[in-house]
Formats: sequence, C-alpha cells, structure tokens
Amino acid sequence: MPTSPSRSHSFTKPILYISSVALLVCSIFLIVNHPPAANRDNRSFDAATLASSSCSAGLPPHGVSGFFDLPGTDESYFYYFAAARDRPMKEAPLVLWMSGGPGCSSLLGALMENGPCRVRRGEDGVPIAEPNEFGWDGSANMLWVDQPAGVGFSHSGSEEDDTSDMYSYDQVATKMLALLHRWQERFPGSHNGELFVFAESFGGHYAPAVARHYFDAERSGKAVPGLSLKGVGVGNGLTNPAIQYQYSAEFAFKNTYGIEAVNRSAYDKMLAAVPSCEEKIASCNEAGSKEGCVDAFMYCNNALTVPYVKSGRNIYDVRTMGDFKDDMAAVSEFVSSERISKALDARSQPFNACNMDVYLRFLDDWMKEYDTALPEMLKHGVDILIYAGDADFVCNWMGNLAWVKALQWEGQEEFNGGGMQKFVLEDGSVGGEGRTAKGKDTGRLSFLRIYEAGHLAPKDQPYATQQMINRFIADGGVGV
Repeated sequence: MPTSPSRSHSFTKPILYISSVALLVCSIFLIVNHPPAANRDNRSFDAATLASSSCSAGLPPHGVSGFFDLPGTDESYFYYFAAARDRPMKEAPLVLWMSGGPGCSSLLGALMENGPCRVRRGEDGVPIAEPNEFGWDGSANMLWVDQPAGVGFSHSGSEEDDTSDMYSYDQVATKMLALLHRWQERFPGSHNGELFVFAESFGGHYAPAVARHYFDAERSGKAVPGLSLKGVGVGNGLTNPAIQYQYSAEFAFKNTYGIEAVNRSAYDKMLAAVPSCEEKIASCNEAGSKEGCVDAFMYCNNALTVPYVKSGRNIYDVRTMGDFKDDMAAVSEFVSSERISKALDARSQPFNACNMDVYLRFLDDWMKEYDTALPEMLKHGVDILIYAGDADFVCNWMGNLAWVKALQWEGQEEFNGGGMQKFVLEDGSVGGEGRTAKGKDTGRLSFLRIYEAGHLAPKDQPYATQQMINRFIADGGVGV
C-alpha cells in the first residue's frame, strides 16, 4: 500500500482505498517524501562536463543535467539531457519527454526505458548504470524533465498549506513553455529547430496539453524563437477516458494473450457498469466540478479496475504477477547516492520517484478528455503518434486504438478504412502492427501496437521502440 500523504486532503480516505486495491490507474508508485532543498546552478556543455559524462558516472553521455528556475515562481525544474549520438547535435531535433503518474519522475523513463543508460542491480545488489544501445538519443536530442514541482528532483521553495487545490493541464502546459524558453536561452545550439513532445501513461494528458499550448503560442508569437513544434507522441496513455474505460472489461476477459484475468460473471458486471462510467465521465467534462470528476474517478476505477486487480495480475502487464517496484527502487537508490546525485548536479535535493501529494492534486483532471487538443494541430501539419504495448491493462492498446479511430479530423475516413499493417523492423522481424493516415494538407496520424510489451513499452521492447521514434522523427510516420 502506498505511503499516506503527510497532510490532510478532502478526498484522502476513499482515494487511498482505491490506491491500496487498484494501485491507481495508469500510475506507478514508489512514494518517498522529502522536504525541498535549495536550488543549484545549471551545468553547461563544457569540455570537463562532457569528458566526465558516462553511465557509470551518472551523467548522460554527451549530455548535461541540472535545474531551471521558472520565472515568476519559486519552483525549480530538474532536467536530464542527452545529445544525439549518431548525428551532430545541431542537426537533430529536440524531443521533450514527460513521465506520467501523475507525479512520477521522468528520470524513471530515462533510466528504465529510453535513455542512454539503464540502471540494474549488480550481483551484490547495488544499483549500477550501463549503456543502452537502444536509447532514443541515437537520432534525437533527448530532454527528460521532472514536473511538476515535488516530482523527482524538481522542487518548490515553499510548501503550500492547501493541497486540496488541484493541478490542471493549463498549469503544466504554461510551466513547460516557460522551461523551454529557459532551455533555449541557455542552450540555443542544442537542436535543429524541431520540437517533438512525448509523454507516457498519465502523460496522455500532458503531451496533448503541452503541445497544444506550444502550438497556440507559436501562432501568438509567444513560443520559443527558433523552435517549431513538429510532432506529438503518447505511449500507453490515458487521453480519452470515456472511450478507454469501455475496454477495461474487454481486456480483462478477452486480452491479447488469452488470459482471463476475471471470470465471466465479473466480466458481465464490469460491462454493466460501463454506461454509468461513461455518464459520469461526460458529466465531469461538461460541468467540470471537482466533486463530479472525483466521483467519476472513484466509480469507474472501483467498477472497472478493481476486479482485474483482485486477480493478482500485474496491471501493467497481464502476462505477469509482478510489478516494477524493485526496478524503481534501484533507480531511486542509484540517483540518490551521494556520488551520483553530485554528478547530476542535484546533490542537495532529495529524490521523489513518485509523489502521492502531487498525484492527489491531479484527480480533478483525471477524467478530462485531451484528444480534443489534437485535430487542430493535425490540420496545420503536426504529426501525431499514439503507441501502446499490447500486454498493458491500465491503458490498453484496445482502448487507445478505439479513441484514435473516433478522433474527428480530415483523415479520419482514410485512417479507419485501412487495416492494421505489420511494423517490420530493420532486422526483418515484426515488432507490432499499426496504421498511418494523412489528410490532403495535414500532418500524419499513426497508431502502433507494440507486440510483447507492457505499460512501459521501451523497457520491454527497446529495439522496436527505438525504430519507432527514429522513423517518426524522420518522416512523421512509423512505416505502417
């Protein structure tokens, strides 16, 4: 059971009941609460820094890490950056990555999934980091950011007394735009002028919101000079809950792997709860009240997630009975060690892998629909990629494909008219299946189901997902 928050919340008791049973949908928990600490200066791309950059030293090879103070706030956001290995930095795009939770550190993504280094436990049980040949930094300049304050190494100078106030997409999007401005001021030569916004899990909210805010800023002259939005990506995300929750029962009983995590009786009860869940989600999006949105969260998760959880199967991978807790603990131990935190320029700031206080403050936003942010971007040439490991329950590929098919845009008919095509990798193997469509003058919309992968697809299928990102940044599609 996750550690209880240290302060009171108006919804704490029912929420913690759900978290103890369901682990809370589209989230990963390792709660470590620490007080905030003072900010440190940012590193620079100097010779000494680059010479000492290595996985064993804790720094991303050919990269930097540190903090940016956000203007007009007392918040400092931690970043971890790796320059492209296979291309000159100035010829490669900038890919912004945000992990989900909500409230989980993007360093988990970097060090467990798609970064230049992967952490594992050595024979003596001590965490070590080794090079990851399938990191997304092969052809892209990767920027992982811990957000909001209180997540990872990111922090605020003061704690708020009223934590019942909720976070929302506009706060996240506004602050990430401010961070990108700071990034460009500090490292103007760190990309070729193209920006890709990627996120995972609850990042199905983050990526559309941040990208759309940036897209609108470009049209109002408030975006980062010399950095244009090119594409948006979401991995195993929660983007349209009204559609995605409909597929919880289907995946629990009729999943990709033929595993009946629930029996027929439980399946029927789950199906019967779907209409009420849809109604509550619709009410949340129409009225927008905190109480209504939390009611939708409680009802849908109790009715459609808890039955699966009671099976004992991993909500992030139907094939297993395990979880990611030790992998996360290894990352936490690694980055929290004095030697590594000093190398990361974060030695004075404790690390929160996942922060329950931050999680609770996003509940008002949980059932909001974010697919509505995408059509206008597609219309103006921004490419969109939605991918999903096909063993994941909480943000399963069936629900993700369904909402993508329901998305109204110029290329909808073409997208829905084609069948799923094989995702053939360079070595000739098949890494999944998907489809891509493009309107006459629009960006491309792609969906990709990754075979034999759970919630953290790049962790389970590093080669396939590296091929995916390389193709997407090269031509806006994934070759299906």
